[in-house]
Amino acid sequence: MTDLKSASNRDPSNGEQQDVTSSKLLAAGSETNTTWTDPLAFVASGKWITVSVGETQLARSSEAIIVHEQGHLPVCYFPRVDVCVDAMTPIDHRTHCPRKGDASYFAVGGASGPIVAWSYEDPIPAARILKDYVAFYPDQTELHKED
Repeated sequence: MTDLKSASNRDPSNGEQQDVTSSKLLAAGSETNTTWTDPLAFVASGKWITVSVGETQLARSSEAIIVHEQGHLPVCYFPRVDVCVDAMTPIDHRTHCPRKGDASYFAVGGASGPIVAWSYEDPIPAARILKDYVAFYPDQTELHKED
């Protein structure tokens, strides 16, 4: 299990940010209990997972991380080294998540194609485990877990 000191809170004495929460990569199959004060849980997939669009395989990995976020369905993040980035086009669209940081997006079929993936190039401390990982939209891709 990887222990990552993360997240931040204000120090009441000086108002500066400080690390106060611990995030861990949990073993495959671990139960999670996200809360408003501890909204993220990271669980190893423990299985080979493949994601594709039509006949094009976009990623395949046994090192994926399942992210459980309070108020959201679990999301599978793939190590960038296991993603076929040449099959996707980075697009000029960014959003900010207060729990994970600024997200960058990718489309298939060129910049005007459907947006299928996102990543956090420089995640905030609470989610730094997601650096160099890519997630895929389940309504735009097909995800297959191998037994």
